[in-house]
Amino acid sequence: MQLSELLLVTFLAGLATTLATGLGAVPFFFVGQLSEKYRAAFLAAAAGMMTTASILQLVGEAAKQAPGFRIVEVGLGLFAGAVFFMFTAKWVKSNESIDLLGLRKAGGTTALLVVAAMTLHSIPEGVAIGVSFGTAAESNSLAFGAMVAIALGVHNIPEGTAITVALRSRGVSTLACMGWAVFSSIPQTIVAPPAAAAVWFFEPLLPAGLGFAAGAMMYLVVDELLPQAYEGVGRPVAAFAFLVGLLAMVVIGRLIGMN
Repeated sequence: MQLSELLLVTFLAGLATTLATGLGAVPFFFVGQLSEKYRAAFLAAAAGMMTTASILQLVGEAAKQAPGFRIVEVGLGLFAGAVFFMFTAKWVKSNESIDLLGLRKAGGTTALLVVAAMTLHSIPEGVAIGVSFGTAAESNSLAFGAMVAIALGVHNIPEGTAITVALRSRGVSTLACMGWAVFSSIPQTIVAPPAAAAVWFFEPLLPAGLGFAAGAMMYLVVDELLPQAYEGVGRPVAAFAFLVGLLAMVVIGRLIGMN
């Protein structure tokens, strides 16, 4: 695979996951409001899919690329990714006065924070897509990157729902909510190609890069998605939905791997 082909495929994958976020607003064109239990269960299922992508695909592939004591690189990448996301979230919460295209005026500070948080944490997700497709330079297979992109695309749908719920309750129109949902995932489209190029040119950094992406996603799962799911639908149902998402991702992985 040529570098230009890799960058094009990675860009399209990032664009697809970005647009998937807008799907979370679609039900609001037909119903007044989605059930909180439905949204929470969806979040738990997405968390399961992201866990599969993080551990089995990202960390698993990183371990193959880091034999022996090089596994330390993967551990350091995991830690760095988690720390990156943690400080990103704190930065968002500490800058409530920032406005974005009049969103604070239209929906209040809370609406702005929701979109800002979703937008910033899309950065490591874009890195995950790029690094995953970057492995195609060595394996000449798009299956690995496709699995990660599918997981993130599914994960983005309830993110779009979360944004819509937050903004609709503050008077923002459903169409505008869909626009803000897509906007929040634009970093995935922007960051994915450079991340793939970085892996192409700096292959020795691949294990740490995969670990970084996995660490960021797992911090997102543990710190945000699962707590929200517990609160919205309860631990037993959230656990069941998590396992359904995990199993679904394993099945998708098998299907893609057979192509």
